Amino acid sequence: MEIAGAPANLLMGIIAGATIFLGLPVAFLRGIGEKTRGSLTMAACGILILLIVDVGYHMVEALERTAMDANWHKLAIMSAIVFLGLMYGLVGLAKLEERRGALKGESDPLSIATMIATGIGLHNFAEGLAIGQSFSGGAISLGVVLVVGFAMHNATEGFGIAAPLAGKPVSVWRIAVLGLIGGGPTAIGALLGGFFVNEYITLLFLTLAVGSLIYVVRELLRLRFASLTPSGAMLALSIGLLFGVFTEIAVEAATNSSRSGNVASAVEIDFSRAAAGKTMSIPAGSQVLIKNAESTTLEFESDGLFSGELFVKSGDQAPVTITTRPGNYKLIVEDSDYAPIIVKVTPPEK
Repeated sequence: MEIAGAPANLLMGIIAGATIFLGLPVAFLRGIGEKTRGSLTMAACGILILLIVDVGYHMVEALERTAMDANWHKLAIMSAIVFLGLMYGLVGLAKLEERRGALKGESDPLSIATMIATGIGLHNFAEGLAIGQSFSGGAISLGVVLVVGFAMHNATEGFGIAAPLAGKPVSVWRIAVLGLIGGGPTAIGALLGGFFVNEYITLLFLTLAVGSLIYVVRELLRLRFASLTPSGAMLALSIGLLFGVFTEIAVEAATNSSRSGNVASAVEIDFSRAAAGKTMSIPAGSQVLIKNAESTTLEFESDGLFSGELFVKSGDQAPVTITTRPGNYKLIVEDSDYAPIIVKVTPPEK
C-alpha cells in the first residue's frame, strides 16, 4: 500500500468504528424502573456472549490450522499467546478490580461499562486489521462490505456498553470516552492493517478480547435486580443473543453477496479430490472463482487468502477476492481429509 492510502484506510476505520456511538444513548434513559434496567443489562449480556463465541471461534481456528500443518514451533508460540492473553483478560482484570476495590458487593456500573468497552475495543482492533488488509490488497469492494458489516456490529456493541448505565447518572463526556475506547481501535487497526498484518498480533488481541469479555459477562450475571425474575432475565438475554445472531447473519449475507462481482476474467479453481494438493500462483487482488466438483457442499477456509469462510454447494461456484500480500497460503476444506491447495500469491499485476 502506498503511504497516500493511509488516510483512506483510517477514514474507513473511523466509519466502521463510529457507529458504536449509535447504541450509546441508551445510557441516558431516565425514569426507567429496575426491571427495565435489568432487562437491558441482560440483553447486553446476550450480545456479549455471542461475541465470545464468534471471537473464540477465530482464536481456536488459528490454533487448529497450525496443528494441521504440524508446525509445532509455531503452535507452541501461538499456544503461549493464547494462555497469556486469557490469563490477563480473566485473572488480570479480576486483580485490577480487586485493587480498585470495585468488588465489594456489586461492581460499579461505570467500571463494568469500561471493561465492556475495553474488551470490545480489543476485538475491534482485529476487525480493523481486516479492513486495512482488504484495501491494501486491492479488494476495494470487499473492503467496503467489511466496513458496512463491522459498522452494523459496532452499533449493537454500543448498546452492550451503555446498557449497564441506563438510568444511572453519567456525563456525556464519559459516554464519549467509552465510545472511543470501544470504537477507536477499529480505526487504529485499519490504519496499521494497511501496512502489515501479523498473525501473532491478531491472535493476541483476539485472545485478550475473549478473556476480558468472559470476565465482563461474569460481572453482568452477578448483578441483582430484585424486580426481574429469573425467567425474565433469561428472556432478555435470549433476545440480545438472537439479535446478535441475526446481525451476524446479515453481515455474512452481505459479505457473500459482495463476492458476486465481475468474474469474467477470474482465475478458476475447479476443486475436486483429484485437484486437492496441487499448487497454483495467483496475483494479489485477483478475482478467484472456486468451483465445487464434488457431490457434497464444501466449506472452504484459508489462512489469510480471503476474508471469512466460504460455502459452495455441489456443482456450484463462488467468487472471492484475494486480499493478502504475496506469500504462500492454503485453501482448506473444513472437516474433510482433502489435501489443501497451495496458493502462491504473487505481487499485483501492473
